[in-house]
Amino acid sequence: MKDTFEAKLARVAGTIHHVAMDDQHRRYRDSLLYYSNKAERLHDAAMVLGGDPFGHHFEAFALLAGFSLEVLIKGILTGLREKVPFKHNLVSLSEAAGVAISTDDRSVLKALTVYTTWYSRYSAAKGARETIEGIEVLRAPYPRAGNLGKIAERVRTSPAALNDNSYERLYEFYRARFFDVQSSVYESRGSCLIPKQAA
Repeated sequence: MKDTFEAKLARVAGTIHHVAMDDQHRRYRDSLLYYSNKAERLHDAAMVLGGDPFGHHFEAFALLAGFSLEVLIKGILTGLREKVPFKHNLVSLSEAAGVAISTDDRSVLKALTVYTTWYSRYSAAKGARETIEGIEVLRAPYPRAGNLGKIAERVRTSPAALNDNSYERLYEFYRARFFDVQSSVYESRGSCLIPKQAA
């Protein structure tokens, strides 16, 4: 059984998280402050576009929203000293951090993963199977029949559908987990260069 977020946090609480300030790549990769700032900018941009599933800019909203959550979760993993996988699947990233999520949140994260990996960026996924599965994930919150006005209202307000309310709920949830980590470890800025030995 994998460790919970709380167990992982307890392991790193009170420890020092070293950040090499003289190596630009490592500074951006390892500093929790950069994750926080990047996630906040992506979140703000997504909210400017608006999360109405029937709005003109919804795909761009979903792309930025998904990226903001990905950055927060990867920041959580960095602070927990967990290996940060090179993937965009928000459900598996959340599981890697030990964060428990509800069925509704899992549905929203799956939809955001589809948007960030291909739907907001390309006309189709790399393969036919991924395209079909992705479209099914995006269609899941839509009732198959009924009054169009009621269907639209349900999708705009359902906690299991991707909309501005479900995204904002998830963003605040992951941001709180991120700050749990950030406030539990001490970030030390230092040098990665090894001093020369005196002759």
